[in-house]
Amino acid sequence: MKHRNDSKGNQLRYAALALLTAETGTAQGLGIAQPLSAHNFVSGDVGPIINDSGEICRVCHVPHDHARASQRYLNGLLWNHDVSSATYTMYNNTWSKTLTGTQSAQPDGHSKLCLGCHDGTVAMDAFDKYVSDGTYTMRMLHGLTVVPWFQDGANLDLRGTHPISVAFPAGEAGDGKNFANPATATWAKGQTIASTLDNGKVQCSTCHDVHDQESIPGTHLLRTANSPAEGGVPSGLCLTCHIK
Repeated sequence: MKHRNDSKGNQLRYAALALLTAETGTAQGLGIAQPLSAHNFVSGDVGPIINDSGEICRVCHVPHDHARASQRYLNGLLWNHDVSSATYTMYNNTWSKTLTGTQSAQPDGHSKLCLGCHDGTVAMDAFDKYVSDGTYTMRMLHGLTVVPWFQDGANLDLRGTHPISVAFPAGEAGDGKNFANPATATWAKGQTIASTLDNGKVQCSTCHDVHDQESIPGTHLLRTANSPAEGGVPSGLCLTCHIK
């Protein structure tokens, strides 16, 4: 693993490049190995090179448990990256009458793993057995990709983001109700909503393709473009699930 000790000028160059790609979207829909794929931390084209092993996947996954000291693999998916210890204030049905699905008390599943970088408290280079010095947190590099925008000490407020770790409300799906039928409604490249749920729950990975295989170019790894500027229809992502 490479902890960079670049000059201030180089750090600013990487930060500016990361901010530019966060604003314009770099998803190519051709896989994580593409140089401009947002989660390729080996190429250096999107942000700092935080892994000099040449293994793209290793920042998040490892086949033989190099993270034994902290047992990160217990998070599933052969996980190799640190996860957040923050307590989150979750979006709930106080804020929306249509949020009727069972919601976890704290982020779980894929969302818990995503927040290991994207809540701004855990550095991207905190993987294998290493503890980062905090240089490469998402908050420092490019705030546009930090999910919670409000932090009260160690508590992060998720009420300003789309609900996560919540069951898709199957009882209200289809037949002109509030939500599309997840078994038949599809994203732009043909996957059903159901196939992108995590144990029946809406997670970050429901809307975002983290491995950049099914994402739409020019978006933030979205499974369907959300505007004409992105090559889609107005609110196309939202309207895939929500019947309005």
